[in-house]
Amino acid sequence: MIEHVPKIKKVAVVGAGTMGSGIAQRIAQEGVDVVVVDTEDRLVESGMGKIRKTLAEAAERKIFTPEQTKGILNNIRGTTDLEAVRDADIVIEVIFEDLAIKSALFKKLDAICGERTVLASNTSSLSITELSSFVKRRDRFLGLHFFYHPAKNKLLEIVPAEGTSGATVSLALAFSKLIGKTAI
Repeated sequence: MIEHVPKIKKVAVVGAGTMGSGIAQRIAQEGVDVVVVDTEDRLVESGMGKIRKTLAEAAERKIFTPEQTKGILNNIRGTTDLEAVRDADIVIEVIFEDLAIKSALFKKLDAICGERTVLASNTSSLSITELSSFVKRRDRFLGLHFFYHPAKNKLLEIVPAEGTSGATVSLALAFSKLIGKTAI
C-alpha cells in the first residue's frame, strides 16, 4: 500500500555554511520555498553570498538564465530567527558535528515546529537514532545526508532512525524526487 505523501511547500535549512547554502539552493532551484537560518546576520549573508556566486557561475555557463537565477533567489529567505522554521514541512539541520549543540538545537526545533514537521540531520558521522532521542517526534525524524556539492551532486542518503515511520521515509523519498536527487 502506498501512503499518501503531503505536498512539500516549505523547507527550512538550519546552518548557512557551504553545505547548508548548497542544500537551500538545490531546493529553491526546484521551486520550493526555503528559509535559511543561522545564528548571526553575517553567517546568513555569507551563505546567501555563496548561493548568489554559485548561481552567477551557473548563469555564465548557461545552465540558468538570469530570470531563472532571480526566481531561485526569490525562493530563498535568510534569517537569524529560528521561529521562521515553525511552518516548514521539513527542517534540515546542517551545523557542525557536535552532539551537544545538535541535541540542543533539535530540542528547540521540536518545541517550535508544528507536529507534522519532519526533522532531519545532514550528519555523516553521528548516529541518527541517537539524535532522534532528543525529540518527541521520533517517528518524524531521519537523516538526509547530502553529498558535496549539494546543489550539483545527485545523491541523497536517506537514513531512518530506529523509530522513523514509514510515512516519514515516504515523505523523504518524495522530497528526494522533488529536488532531483537519487535516493540511496
